Amino acid sequence: MLATLENSIRVRPISSELSILGNCDGSARVKQGNSSVLVGIWGPIEVKQSKEDPEKCVIETTVKAATGQGSPLDKMYEEALNQTCEQIVITSAHPRTCIQVIVQIESEDGAIVAVMKNALCLALMDAGIPMRSMFAGVSCVQQENGELLWDPTADEEEESTAKYTFVYENSKNNAIYVHCTGESTIEQYMLALQKSRQVAMEVFGFYRESFEKLLRKDVKFQVLLPPIIKGEIIDEPE
Repeated sequence: MLATLENSIRVRPISSELSILGNCDGSARVKQGNSSVLVGIWGPIEVKQSKEDPEKCVIETTVKAATGQGSPLDKMYEEALNQTCEQIVITSAHPRTCIQVIVQIESEDGAIVAVMKNALCLALMDAGIPMRSMFAGVSCVQQENGELLWDPTADEEEESTAKYTFVYENSKNNAIYVHCTGESTIEQYMLALQKSRQVAMEVFGFYRESFEKLLRKDVKFQVLLPPIIKGEIIDEPE
């Protein structure tokens, strides 16, 4: 997967598993290199009266670290994921309800926020949550020599002079989330933003392939749904 990217963009192998948790409405595991994240979605479900919003559903996100107790970093992850959910999920479709998102970091070796965002998107889709578009996370670092490196490992992040995480939506291919740390020039930032969009387009194709595989495994869906080719539903022959 992601084999069509230009040679200057290196992305580690990516894989997914859908509908793997039986006690929730949607779930997905995404692995990129040695980073792995499992996301479960519950909802829309009833919410405590003190938390309900008459105009939209409330989204509650919890991130669990791979080892040890929770940390302030987990809270930062939760805010980043919640921000994306608020932008993408059509919360007005289910007012006075709640969508619970549980994110389990299984292993961490770089680009973890991007991996979490990608697993979150697949899990929301698996749960049938109404969304304005798909979204994809991409991580990139600037090395000491000024070169950009995509989908970095933890060691590569540690050795970098700047780190970027972008999230793109697929309706207009715009960036809806940007997080940067370190020192960088405007030119390097714009280059990272432009080329990371190419990676996101490939990730969207990966999403479609993931669901095509799921549908092929489910005989019930094969009978009820028209065939899907490259993410587009085509008319069945009369």
